[in-house]
Amino acid sequence: MKIQQIPLEKQITYMIDITTNIPVIVYVNDIKASELNMPLGTAIDLNPYVLKNGKCKIKLQIFPLFRRGDTLVTVENIMRCNLFFGSYIRNKETNEILNYKADVALPIVAPKEDVPYFEQEWEVELTELPYELEGWSKGQDLRKWDKKELEKKVVAYYQKLWSILNNGEGERYMDLWKQADQELMFYDYETDYDSIYKEESEEIKKNCTDNMIPLEDYELKLYAEGKLVTLERKTHTREFNNYSPLDIKGWSPLIRKGRKSGAEDFPVKLYLPQGSNEFVIIRK
Repeated sequence: MKIQQIPLEKQITYMIDITTNIPVIVYVNDIKASELNMPLGTAIDLNPYVLKNGKCKIKLQIFPLFRRGDTLVTVENIMRCNLFFGSYIRNKETNEILNYKADVALPIVAPKEDVPYFEQEWEVELTELPYELEGWSKGQDLRKWDKKELEKKVVAYYQKLWSILNNGEGERYMDLWKQADQELMFYDYETDYDSIYKEESEEIKKNCTDNMIPLEDYELKLYAEGKLVTLERKTHTREFNNYSPLDIKGWSPLIRKGRKSGAEDFPVKLYLPQGSNEFVIIRK
């Protein structure tokens, strides 16, 4: 798979720059774009969660700190969250970051007292993306499905993925990502898919064979106003696979253990094209 390279000066990646002293979750256009265990000072790329220029919704969620046994989110911790909207360009050849701009503040409106949960939304506008993608835009609204029937169908698809991963069938797994990876080439400005395909296929064969934990402890999640569906682990953990602390709540239930400690998950976001009964992987 080859695509024509977009000139470097037009390879815009939009992002949210976050500085915080506590774990938070960020949603982009109603799609979860971060995990509770993300680094506390980081930038979240928006490109995977937008399909074209225009308005983009950002949502921040803060929960009480599970590991400390907290039941409230403090006003102090909320006020110490700093979010900025901006963009940058990455030179793929040198890995150098160019034109990093994070100059549009997303101000926090903190409550006057500690709260059990905090949430706030903003809207930003993207104007310089050099592409437009179809993504999940033509997907069915899965909110209209019977929830039990939908979950049964989604779990069956995950069971297929689990078997493929546990059998180490890297090429078969990557083939299911073909449509998602075609769009990845645009929003991540990649030009050589063959090397990505080969590297990830070999990684699955090497590390996943007979090494996937059971598919369990999951809950159904809908994103993108019902256009995307996924499964996520629903229970907190204080340690996992000889690694402490490691909380896998919110991870994909497709998890392989590290050989000595730790783990890696394989998140998939699915959509159901109009007129089709077959799920398609479209994003992580």
